[in-house]
Amino acid sequence: MKFTIAILLLYLLVAQISSVYAISAEIPEIPLPEAAIEDIPPLSYASASVVLMEASTGVVLYATEGDYIRYPASITKIMTALIVLEHAEDLGERIEFSERAVFSIPRDSSHIAMDVGETLTIYEALYGLMLASANEVSLALAEHIAGSIENFVDLMNRRAQALGAIDTYFVNPSGLPSPGHVTTAYDMAIIMREAVRHPIFVDIIAARRFDIMPTERQPQTRELLNTNRLIQPGTHFNESVIGGKTGWTNIAGHTLVTYAEQDGRRLIVSVLGGESPGTFTDTTALLNFGFSMPFEPVQIFNAAAYTPTVPLYQDIDGTRTEIGRVVLRAADDIYFNLPTGFDTSLLRYNLSVPQALAPPIEEGTILGRVSVYIQNFRIGEAPLMAAEAASVYIPSAIPQPLIADTTLSNQPALHLDYETAYSYSPGMSLWSQEYTLIFAVPIGISAVTLLISLILFTINRKKRSRRALHARYARYPQYYRYK
Repeated sequence: MKFTIAILLLYLLVAQISSVYAISAEIPEIPLPEAAIEDIPPLSYASASVVLMEASTGVVLYATEGDYIRYPASITKIMTALIVLEHAEDLGERIEFSERAVFSIPRDSSHIAMDVGETLTIYEALYGLMLASANEVSLALAEHIAGSIENFVDLMNRRAQALGAIDTYFVNPSGLPSPGHVTTAYDMAIIMREAVRHPIFVDIIAARRFDIMPTERQPQTRELLNTNRLIQPGTHFNESVIGGKTGWTNIAGHTLVTYAEQDGRRLIVSVLGGESPGTFTDTTALLNFGFSMPFEPVQIFNAAAYTPTVPLYQDIDGTRTEIGRVVLRAADDIYFNLPTGFDTSLLRYNLSVPQALAPPIEEGTILGRVSVYIQNFRIGEAPLMAAEAASVYIPSAIPQPLIADTTLSNQPALHLDYETAYSYSPGMSLWSQEYTLIFAVPIGISAVTLLISLILFTINRKKRSRRALHARYARYPQYYRYK
């Protein structure tokens, strides 16, 4: 009995250690690259968490508590709009407002007075979502796109993980306060970076006003005004700002994510835990800081240095035989404007090339590509083509050299990935780690512990049986002697 209790306690201790380790792996630290900021005046802002990101590359130019977990409020709707744009086939399709969409939101929260059974086009609903921050619209869009709010939230969380927003977890599509509905300034910046890839999204957040035409239940036009003061005429107007999304709840404070462009440079500012109108002044200060930073062209890909080779196979006398290797090269180098002093060791390369080729191959045939990443963000790519032609090998002919297998001694180390260059998903890697730590490790420990326990139990059972037999013999010696 004592041994069994000891085994049980040991198992619980190991399981607890495993679960703690797994939890610590769920929220890894995000390294934020630093750019050279000499000769730039210091920043002054009051918001708790801020991130300034270069939109083209995803490079973080400045951050304070950028990976600190906070409540997002209505900037959640950036992800809501992104999911809608990625899944809606026709923006002219009409959505109907359910009783849950209309009545499950607090009466004092943002809304545009939609009624049960009333309909809007998805296009109109997106304006109501982003300009007026209408909560009932977010729920109606979720139900229409995914069949239920719960299914839609699942899509939001999967998309966040795939984008690398690993500190973000959504509970609803509106941003209303709910336990566990959290994000970070960094995560919201990369979500906005993905959203602005959609021209319709940019048009929506840039609109100062939008009118929703009369519907079945509303005979009057609904006039929607953008709540973002940075694009409205007034004290906080900023001509470089294209648009953004505001948010506020008591628990989150004021939040704001902004997309801006000046002289061809695009920046994203994410501000959480601020005060009104401090989020607007803080955003303007961060934009001025970012646009004043020195940038310079940086060679992110050297075509001469990266010349991978692929084996060339041919069927000779019924045997698949390697007859040479094909050298791949890119046509041009790739340059990108990056902050002065940028650490090029942050660059990572993914090759997508076939594992084998068969002749004939013409010179210049595109056979693969190389993608250049900064952290999880792909910032450039180049097609890889055959450096020379490769003919079918004829054994009876005079041997002719095929394409030489050139390997540059100074060629940098490459991270080879033949299949996932276009489907890069840090969320999948994170999921694999979580699966191993949360499920596989404890189950493996449980199996080993159970096996040991069974073996020891079997041994002890034989001993107990013998002791019981001896005890009965001592008590009834005549009986067992007769037997």
